[in-house]
Amino acid sequence: MLQKEDEAFRELEKLQQVQRDGAQVLILDVTLPIEGRDVLMKERLRLVERLKGVHFVIVTTWEIERIRDELCITQPLNEASDCISKTLEAELMFGIEKDGVVVFPGAIYQQIHVQREVLSAHEQVLVQGLASAQARTHAPLYLSFSLVSEEPLGDMLKLQQVVRAWIRALLEAGAEKKKLVVCHVDRWCHGRFEDAGYAFLLELFDLGVSVLFNMIGLRSVSEVALVNPCLTSVSDSLLPPSEKEWQEPAPDSRLAEWLARLLKNAPQYLYQVLLSTNVYQRTQYRRYGGGGYAYLFEHFKHRMLHKGVTAVQWHQIVRTNTVDLLAWYVPPEAPPLPKNYLQCSICGNFFEPVEGEYFTKFAFTYCGTKCLRRHSRQKFASPPTKT
Repeated sequence: MLQKEDEAFRELEKLQQVQRDGAQVLILDVTLPIEGRDVLMKERLRLVERLKGVHFVIVTTWEIERIRDELCITQPLNEASDCISKTLEAELMFGIEKDGVVVFPGAIYQQIHVQREVLSAHEQVLVQGLASAQARTHAPLYLSFSLVSEEPLGDMLKLQQVVRAWIRALLEAGAEKKKLVVCHVDRWCHGRFEDAGYAFLLELFDLGVSVLFNMIGLRSVSEVALVNPCLTSVSDSLLPPSEKEWQEPAPDSRLAEWLARLLKNAPQYLYQVLLSTNVYQRTQYRRYGGGGYAYLFEHFKHRMLHKGVTAVQWHQIVRTNTVDLLAWYVPPEAPPLPKNYLQCSICGNFFEPVEGEYFTKFAFTYCGTKCLRRHSRQKFASPPTKT
């Protein structure tokens, strides 16, 4: 939703103004390659330049179609998961190059669109690759589930079984449970607080994963909870009333009630709750009648505080938990230098001693003529000791 740079700038500028406490703004941009992530890279960089204090975090992913179309043609399935893991790890650790610019993803965002509860062979390959990349880098893995079904939206019980199967498979493959994030859990906040949806959320918490409520403010501008932008939304005329309700975003009043009661009844899960606004339609922009990026802070925050959520709890679920998830990056260690490398006495760089390309004079060693001339102008005085 950041294709039009000027529109996005005005919306993000408003969010920046709302943050009166001096906190910097963090945008997790989950635009996938199939949706134009790489094409829109320059627009993101220009927004970063224009909006000081606003940080964008992009994501990496692996489309399961690539396993069917590419990997299975060139290598066995048992080797394909290793290829997935190494590719994701390389993008996370060394960045993605586009038009001469290297950007570093801060997370893995996996869109999981399935037909059945049992994982297929290709999905098991993907699970192994995702879990390995996550465990090796410690980057968070965001999981967005959608379901193919004979019914227009499918059975929510079946979707729950899908989520269980994937979470358990990822954990068995070695993924860190706290770094697994189940997105769009607002879908289980329909109905009464004591209903089956709440029991399923507690089940996710007990598994140790993080859960993301990210449909705040969506009900006012859209009747569709589109969790997979690559899919076409279903016509309301095809939906029986009960399934239509599952498709619609839950009202903000109900989400506030659910979150407040959850934090009151089960405060031990505070550090697994993430709260955000997912802006993926232009109708969500303020200029088109929506709440924009600032809606969460301008309107929903007051609902939560009125329900008894403390300012400390609010800050924890809106900011601290997310920052903790994203604070994983440790630069890879530099490869060891060959034993025969020399160190330049002037610039301090190590270099390979190729005959005719380096020089020595007195007790000094020079990597090239530039450092030699520089030291000559200093009359070969002893260089200052480097600390």
